[in-house]
Amino acid sequence: MEFVGPQVGSELAWDGALALMDAPTDGQLFAYDRSSRHGYFWVEDAGQLSIYERAAPLQTLFHWALREFGWQVVHAAGVGTEAGGVLLIGATGAGKFITALSCLAGDGLRLLSDDKCLARLDPTPQAFAAFSSGKIKADMLARLPHFREKLWGWDDHVKAGKGLVFLHPDYVGRLIATFPIKALVIPRVTGQAEAALRPLPPGDAFRVFGPSTVIWLPGAEADNYHFTAELTRRLPCYQLDLALEPARNMAAVQNLLESLP
Repeated sequence: MEFVGPQVGSELAWDGALALMDAPTDGQLFAYDRSSRHGYFWVEDAGQLSIYERAAPLQTLFHWALREFGWQVVHAAGVGTEAGGVLLIGATGAGKFITALSCLAGDGLRLLSDDKCLARLDPTPQAFAAFSSGKIKADMLARLPHFREKLWGWDDHVKAGKGLVFLHPDYVGRLIATFPIKALVIPRVTGQAEAALRPLPPGDAFRVFGPSTVIWLPGAEADNYHFTAELTRRLPCYQLDLALEPARNMAAVQNLLESLP
């Protein structure tokens, strides 16, 4: 068995049939047997799991299990309808989370994910919901006050001031399980009154999308970069300069979807 890495705080081993990842600093061990399609997760103390692990549990196992079927875990929020949607991509602080979560308060687009989802390239680009959670920064609560009573807990250690909410079953009518991906959108916080969309070269989108996803998939760097590069080549890419009012950003995304074939 060959060890790939090491990654920061963890080691990954893969021999084509069995994958192992040891994260001793977190007291976690992941294992996946490709021949039997069984995955295993062990944690020393479940009470010590961060809100990020609770919000997107077992994402490493999902990646190992589904990659041979063409699906990959990607770092993206997703909003849309059965006819199609967009993936909102970008690093932490870009505004994709509040943009995506704001559709829960409206009547138009529905939420597929706020942070991580599954995506595939063929036969056409498609996104699929993997988790039913949201992470709310403290300064978001003034604009999204309906989440305040649903906060499950806070994490002040990794990224200070983020709280976790579980969206099912309260928001089941505002969630969507899957949609064809019509575009990739990079939000940008501007503080302006109106939302504005502009086309973006695929290379610019890839330079954001690839690195922001690869850090969550240890040992899968080559697969990730190939996948995200191909997705940015196939789909139109845009930058969304965010308005202060979340509803205006959702309206801009909805108008974009209505303009696309």
